Amino acid sequence: MIKKILLMVLFIAPLSLAAQKVAQFDFQAVLNALPAYKTAMTELESTFKKYEADFQDMQKEFQNKVEKYQKEVNEQTPANIRQRREQELAEMQERIKIAYEDNNKSMNEARMKAMQPIQIKITDAVQAVVKEGNYLFIVDKTAASSSLMIINDNLSEDVTKKVMAKLGISATAPALTK
Repeated sequence: MIKKILLMVLFIAPLSLAAQKVAQFDFQAVLNALPAYKTAMTELESTFKKYEADFQDMQKEFQNKVEKYQKEVNEQTPANIRQRREQELAEMQERIKIAYEDNNKSMNEARMKAMQPIQIKITDAVQAVVKEGNYLFIVDKTAASSSLMIINDNLSEDVTKKVMAKLGISATAPALTK
């Protein structure tokens, strides 16, 4: 009796899995089509350029001080003056290093802060499509292509346009008009 039930479960399980729908979507195409993403990227690029300009100014100032040091300091320069100027250069180099690290940290925080609401919007849209379409799961095909996961396009539905529709954006993005 138990063998019969077990055999029935083994035969029925694959059939029930086969009846499940699987879908895929192009996260990058959805992301690129979102106006909020374009705005965030423009703002982040502006912030990055500001940080980069400040950093280059600091490096230029440091280079000028190094050149001045090399011109003015020689064997006849008293040791205490030479040591003080070398200390000033070392401190300035440390400030540049700290500024670089702080700028990177600030940029990463700004990127995360800007992207989090966008990712939540996309996730919510994908979840709505999953529920409405009664899909077992939806896979981001851009992430799948960078991993060992392979998606059979013939056995899964591309729901990128449905996700975009949920977000209220046009489904005529260049990535979708292949």
